[in-house]
Amino acid sequence: MHHSPLARHRDHCVDARSRINFLEIQSRPRHGGVTVLLAVVLPVLAILAAFAINSAHMQLTKTELMIASDAAARSAGRTFSEEQTVDAAKQAAMITAALNDVNNEPLQLSTSDGFNEIEFGYSEQEGSAGRFVFNKIPTSQVDGNELTVSSVRINAKRDGSSQGGKVELIFPSLMSRKDFSPTTTSVAMQVDRDISLVLDRSGSMEWPDYDWPSGFNMWSRSAMNAAADADIIYYDRRGYAYYSSGQDENTYKEFMWEEYLDLGPRPPTPWENLVVAVNAFLDVLDETPQNEQVSIASYSNYGTLDIYLTHDYDDVRNIVDSLSTGGGTGIGRGMQQGELAFEHANARPFASKTMVVMTDGNHNSGIDPDDVARTMMSNDNVNIQTVTFSDGANQADMQEVARIGAGKHYHASSGSELVSAFEEIANNLPTILTK
Repeated sequence: MHHSPLARHRDHCVDARSRINFLEIQSRPRHGGVTVLLAVVLPVLAILAAFAINSAHMQLTKTELMIASDAAARSAGRTFSEEQTVDAAKQAAMITAALNDVNNEPLQLSTSDGFNEIEFGYSEQEGSAGRFVFNKIPTSQVDGNELTVSSVRINAKRDGSSQGGKVELIFPSLMSRKDFSPTTTSVAMQVDRDISLVLDRSGSMEWPDYDWPSGFNMWSRSAMNAAADADIIYYDRRGYAYYSSGQDENTYKEFMWEEYLDLGPRPPTPWENLVVAVNAFLDVLDETPQNEQVSIASYSNYGTLDIYLTHDYDDVRNIVDSLSTGGGTGIGRGMQQGELAFEHANARPFASKTMVVMTDGNHNSGIDPDDVARTMMSNDNVNIQTVTFSDGANQADMQEVARIGAGKHYHASSGSELVSAFEEIANNLPTILTK
């Protein structure tokens, strides 16, 4: 059937209007659909954001608690080794913990046994390469020195039983709980040491430090005449004074102090003070719960390894008593000999290595001690402590050796200070975290 031209034109107009209406519908904004979508998505995003923030908050708090616990354990372990008292260790743990914030609040530890936040015991290793296991000892037995203690455990927590209480979540209303209770445990253990003592036996170690009375002149005519009467010196025909056979400046000064001035026994020599200090050092090691070995190296112009690492401290004392003084000051050569002790079969592979270098003067012979220290640190993990004795010692050089060796420098101006320095070194046992 054929349509008239008018009908075809009408049909064309209808089709055009239909297409226009369809395009209008397609391009019309769908405000209602977007609003519905946002109403569904935004709460979900808020919940996810709250969950992420709460999770990050919980992880950060746990990390802060672990850092505070580790620091408190290290401090308590070191203090217990130095002070050898439970109260001092607990106090150190509390102070150190409080210096570390957990959720913007200082971590508070309780010293009450009922809280079990600070515990004492010993650690044992499961096999040669296994983990360390902490064995608790009742604090009452530790106080009574009934059992050997080598470790301190910190049970840090922020829960309902702790002084700080639970940690509130940032967005508690969007979670199934409003707070959480993080806990962590840290164990610090004092490790056994192999110790190489490197001792100065140069000539200056045999010179007593005389504190002469004000105005006294040992070379006055009256003083010299008294020494001549005692056959310490003699005069030749021209009146010049010389030391008699077997006498020298040391015996002359000793006569002046003891006989002429009647001031009692002469002051001890640096070497005599050192022998006392070494004995005090060994006495401290005898009382510590760790198992230390000690070797002796000594030096003047050259160094010698006088005794290998040993547990027998009487043998060490006898060796020190047998050494003689004289000559120059070759500190580096003494350190090289001391290092050989760590390479001997007696050295223990898992023990901490410590070298204690003592001098009363200035390095003047052989290899520089700084170079030896750098070589030791590149080859072995050796902790180097240095001790200077007398105001004439080169403290700056020995401070540098200690810095290179990641150790500490001590200076002593008197025999009693020298003893104290060696005692402190003996008490400063290295502390490691085993958990």
